Amino acid sequence: MKGWKWLKQTGLFGLAVVFFVVVMTFSFIYWEDQTGRPGLPKAGSPSIQPPLFVGGKYEPPAVLTTVGHLYPDIEFKNGEDLQNNILNRLFEDKLGIKVNYLWTTTGDEDVYINKLNTSIATGQPLPDIVSFKGGQNLYPLLRSGAFRDVGPLFEQYASPKWKAAMAQAPEAWDRYTINGKKMALPILDGKMNSNEVLYIRQDWLDKLGLKAPSTLDEMESVLDAFVHRDPDGNGMDDTYGLSISLKNSFFTWMSDAGFVFGAYGEMPDIWRVGPDGKLSYGSVQPNIRQGLMTLKRWMERGYVPKDAEILDEVQATELWKQGKTGMIVAPLWAAGWPLGDVTASVPDARFDAYPIPVGPGGLSGTRGTPPEYGAIAINADMANPEIFFTYMNFVYDNFIDPPAGSPYRWGIAEGYDYGYSGGKVTFRKSQVPGGLADPQKYLLSLSLPSVPNLLSESIARINSGASDLTPYDIKNKLLRTPQELKGWKIALSNPDIYKTDAFTGAPTPTMEKNGDALDELLHDAMLKIVYGQEPLPYFDRVVARWHALGGDKMTDEVNEWYASSGKTR
Repeated sequence: MKGWKWLKQTGLFGLAVVFFVVVMTFSFIYWEDQTGRPGLPKAGSPSIQPPLFVGGKYEPPAVLTTVGHLYPDIEFKNGEDLQNNILNRLFEDKLGIKVNYLWTTTGDEDVYINKLNTSIATGQPLPDIVSFKGGQNLYPLLRSGAFRDVGPLFEQYASPKWKAAMAQAPEAWDRYTINGKKMALPILDGKMNSNEVLYIRQDWLDKLGLKAPSTLDEMESVLDAFVHRDPDGNGMDDTYGLSISLKNSFFTWMSDAGFVFGAYGEMPDIWRVGPDGKLSYGSVQPNIRQGLMTLKRWMERGYVPKDAEILDEVQATELWKQGKTGMIVAPLWAAGWPLGDVTASVPDARFDAYPIPVGPGGLSGTRGTPPEYGAIAINADMANPEIFFTYMNFVYDNFIDPPAGSPYRWGIAEGYDYGYSGGKVTFRKSQVPGGLADPQKYLLSLSLPSVPNLLSESIARINSGASDLTPYDIKNKLLRTPQELKGWKIALSNPDIYKTDAFTGAPTPTMEKNGDALDELLHDAMLKIVYGQEPLPYFDRVVARWHALGGDKMTDEVNEWYASSGKTR
């Protein structure tokens, strides 16, 4: 809404409307479901002579085109960028694959998807490979006919290691299967890798003589102390109890507020299995009201920042990194980045991992780890898709669980994701000249994909004190902070509290048509209640509208999918 106001003020509103109508007109034409349209090149039957693959390398080098988005966790060193970097040089040297970016975007990741939509609508050339992060609205793209069924390609070209990894999480395909065709390759995440715990500034607890809270009521008392008892000792009223992000969702991957609702037995923004064995949408359940009132109270008392509604998941961690907030609910791995960055502002800061507090009825719940965190689509006109599979097979065979004696045992490149200090390997930025810049973030998979069970099994061996650690375990132990290892113990001890979306299929027809509008209706209502702009009964009125405007139909479609998927109990 703020963008439209700016356009009106600058006199560009009319021009923007005309451009929007033109683009959307073309978009509707191209977004019609064309995944099976005739005339598209068939998978496995390239239209031109494939490049020569001699001695494990393409001669001459094969060009693989893509596009990219500069996410906030991507860092560079030595003047590099997404196009020119240590990783791309490695692939050209080892495999003869030259990765070429047609364009990149910055800022909000919606800019990336919108640019792709515009490219398709206006007939601009598309790259061979397009990568998406989970949660992005990629389905109009996948239905456009611009991308191909990757199922036969995966069976033909994927390495045994990659296939074995996918076999550990076959449900990862569900979200990208449209009309029975696998329209994108899931980027696998590690089992439990992104499960959440409560991180607390331990030095603040100790200074104020407090214990970590185990219930929501106890947490509220600690929040009050963190706000009013000057835990940072600067004599100013400038600290918060909890960092949360409410911009995109009340159930999100970092700076999460979903645990507040979990304390009352419900989770917003996901589908869950009810007592009747059917799926229902969490955000419209009665218990959501209790979570909203709790957050409203915390907002009124200054326990959480007032700007939570405009902060995304990473932006909401800034106050933590600045040493100005005492708690945050975040994934296990966040103990390293971004939470570990607090010591740059407060060198003596100490924090630790704790279980998610339980609610009045002894219930607790928070976000778990979906089987995938994104997907990769292949251009329908790509003549030689095996080039991409050669790239990803190398990733699975060399980077994820390197064999003994591998040059990638400690990472992709010395001086980038690891270094040496005093003759010993180190993963600390401060001990590597010029700091670290993780080349995993430059991969076409957006980060290093996982073998789903590999990490959790490794962490279990490490935490058990096993003596027969594998090379992967040894590296893992060096990489993980003490806080993360403790967080893993917490997560493994109580797996039932971790919730993921029970609907894992592609969007239903009503979701495609009205899903975004229905989600915005609920999200806007929840924000208004938390910020005191509307009374609690407003929630019930909005839920009734949700049902009438398509929620009921969407629920029927979701349950039709659930019944047909064989997942019903």
